[in-house]
Amino acid sequence: MATSAIAQHPSTMGVRPLKSPGPKLKLIGGFDLHLGEEAVTVSESSQRLLVYLALGGPRGRRVIASYLWPDKAEERAGANLRSALWRLPTQDAAGRCVELVREDHCRLELADCVEVDARSIEQVGWSIIHGGETDSRSFGDFLIMGDLLPGWYDDWVLLERERLGQLRLHFLETMAYRFLRKGAITEALDAALRLVAFDPLREGSQRVLLTLYCSEGSLGQAQRQLDAYRALLHETFGCEPKLSIGRILRELETGMSSPMPETGRVGRVGAHD
Repeated sequence: MATSAIAQHPSTMGVRPLKSPGPKLKLIGGFDLHLGEEAVTVSESSQRLLVYLALGGPRGRRVIASYLWPDKAEERAGANLRSALWRLPTQDAAGRCVELVREDHCRLELADCVEVDARSIEQVGWSIIHGGETDSRSFGDFLIMGDLLPGWYDDWVLLERERLGQLRLHFLETMAYRFLRKGAITEALDAALRLVAFDPLREGSQRVLLTLYCSEGSLGQAQRQLDAYRALLHETFGCEPKLSIGRILRELETGMSSPMPETGRVGRVGAHD
């Protein structure tokens, strides 16, 4: 039996062809779908379907239809879902078949091959919380992380946007303390300053920054930061902060101001002296 010339060529023996990148679904900062190396156009209904499955996981057809088209009758919503499925891209730019959604016993789910940026970033964050290593790449992911699907106002999107936003704060807080424990003060300070910028009223964020200033001996800067936080709290809520420089300094001396490696939790929350 004849064999192909490329199969006989010594330079190709044992060499596997390069695998095309799998589908990549981008939700942070806006919707974008890449099949292979190229972005593809996706209809609005198909976008909503992909996003719902990416955020909510496998769901029955009726449940999906009722969430995506809550103002439609069941029959009309079901027809919209069928249309959204039919409009999904099925090929990449090279003509290779692509499966984005699979069905199992009347339940739809995102195909395993689809990489979702929001999922990937969250997995890194949870790994860090549970003691995983903090590196520059994971740090950068959280620094440049934007909001989930800005401009989308569905209730299920708003809830997930809030959840991921709050998780980002906790992930960055853990990273800041982890950097501090490793002596990487510059990275820790960068994370702490961004935390305060994200939510200046959040006590945990202010505490991280004050701890870093105190740890490097910048007590004047720490006091100015605390004074600014006190003024902001008083103006917004009419109350005083529970943080104090003296308490943070004592906790630094006893090693209580950095999170425990196995849980990622901060030691004791600062209180009035």
